[in-house]
Amino acid sequence: MLAFTSAYGQLGHRLGRTPKVSNDWRAGFINVTELNSGLGLGLTDWAFSKNYFGITTVNGYQFARNVKGGIGVGLQVHNGGTLIPVYIDGRFDFSSQEIIPFLSIDGGVALSPKDLNDQSRVFISPCFGIRYLTTRKLSVLGSIGLMTQAGGLEKRSSFVVFKIGFQFKGKKLD
Repeated sequence: MLAFTSAYGQLGHRLGRTPKVSNDWRAGFINVTELNSGLGLGLTDWAFSKNYFGITTVNGYQFARNVKGGIGVGLQVHNGGTLIPVYIDGRFDFSSQEIIPFLSIDGGVALSPKDLNDQSRVFISPCFGIRYLTTRKLSVLGSIGLMTQAGGLEKRSSFVVFKIGFQFKGKKLD
């Protein structure tokens, strides 16, 4: 009887302490949707350099326990107009259980619908954040970082970036 109960109590396919942690560690599709805002650093007299707020979404894949990547798109409303960022997103989760620190880096182009040639720009944005597992398929996350963009009349501008959002986890590719 003792051997049966100890064999039945083994973790089996579970990797973490709880089912939501085990599911989070498995490969599969992800969607990260975030509200974000930025405060300009340095010279903020130019358009597109003082502040912004926006929403972004990344659709991607979790390749390993700690590595995720995807393609993102969004909408940013700056002090000088609107930009549409299209970018690549990479994320690295530090091993943890329900509260997970992570690093992310976004890089791509921010397209201006008004003047595609003169107001569009390229950008890069590294961030550090914390993700909290709420259920097997949903996490709440917040992060802070920097964003630098080049292009437009100001040539270069930088921001302190704040993000808050959700990560949705889908099924693994078979």
